[in-house]
Amino acid sequence: MGVLTSPLPEVATTDDGSAPLRIAFFSEVYWPMVSGVAITLQRAVDALRARGHAVRVYTASYPLADGVPDRPEVHRSRSRAFFLYPDMQWAFPRHRELVRDAADFRPDVVHAATEFAVGVAGIRVAKALGVPAVASAHTHYDEYAARYRLGWALEPGWRYLRWFYGRTERVLCPSRVYENHLHGRGVSHTALWTRGVDTSVFAPAFRSAAYREAVGVGSDDLLVTYVGRLAPEKNLDLLLDAWRLIAARHPGARLALVGGGPRAESLARRRLPGVRLMGELRGDALSAAYASADVFAFPSTSETFGNVLLEAMASGVAPVVAAAGGVMDFARHGENAWTVKPNSSEALVEGIDRLAGDPALRERLGAGAVRTAAARRWDAIHDGLAQLYREVAGKGRLVRAA
Repeated sequence: MGVLTSPLPEVATTDDGSAPLRIAFFSEVYWPMVSGVAITLQRAVDALRARGHAVRVYTASYPLADGVPDRPEVHRSRSRAFFLYPDMQWAFPRHRELVRDAADFRPDVVHAATEFAVGVAGIRVAKALGVPAVASAHTHYDEYAARYRLGWALEPGWRYLRWFYGRTERVLCPSRVYENHLHGRGVSHTALWTRGVDTSVFAPAFRSAAYREAVGVGSDDLLVTYVGRLAPEKNLDLLLDAWRLIAARHPGARLALVGGGPRAESLARRRLPGVRLMGELRGDALSAAYASADVFAFPSTSETFGNVLLEAMASGVAPVVAAAGGVMDFARHGENAWTVKPNSSEALVEGIDRLAGDPALRERLGAGAVRTAAARRWDAIHDGLAQLYREVAGKGRLVRAA
């Protein structure tokens, strides 16, 4: 649990000359946990603070490395590992404590970024303080239910989600594809909060002969890379099935799996030929892992956007992508990616094999991918997010005045 200190000094205006906002995020996942949602929220928090807004984050408790202080904007509730997803903590928020802390913070808007205990706490805090709330949708629950054999829970789960989202002014969606999915599920009050990429961090210039040597490939050998969580919803078994044929056809080829998650230990025990488990990488090491690949393989069909695919594109790597989910907002077959039939190991083999044998095609797709990434700037996305908060907060002020 954190003690509230003002995350930012009081300022009269933001960098665009407007009055600063005070935003309270509620999320089960946040730093130091590594996931697409956690990283997206941390990036948004940093961008909002840099623009002069004040931010408070209410989240679960995660172990910190020795000597590493917690982030100043954080309030943590006691938590325990979630039985279905041990890397995620399930929090037990104390309502009165959160209301007191949030009342001291004085938010203009509450953002419930997850739909579980902490998100519900955010909705309750917003109601108690008379503050408008928004939610954001990050998880393709239909796909997760299939991967974790929870199909029986899908319909009651969506009844709950419609109730949860119905308590908010807007539901922010990372892609048009997933926004349309929500509309089909009866959630219509949506807005787009898409994703960008930092092209100073992910770029072809980070390609590294030393990294490739460490993985075990020479200059003329094929390096296929996957970056993301090692978890059932990412369809990794499909990629590993495809890899058996790819490795047989391309002696010296390697498959690098970059990331951590619930499947990491079982994959390590299998000692699969030609497969290298690189663990979680950050900073320049992650940049090199992307840019040093010849092909980026992404078999997941559960993405509401696909942050890692955009990072691979910025790195100039030709991707082979399952044609499903939020990635279809920006993946274009033959222009910046090679899209293949979802959930088909044969299609994945055919796609990787095609790129493996055609360096000119890889180069063309990589160039198109870099152009796609360059058009998705975080600055514009975060400015749009702040504007949406401003509109919702303004509506809340009108309601309270009335």
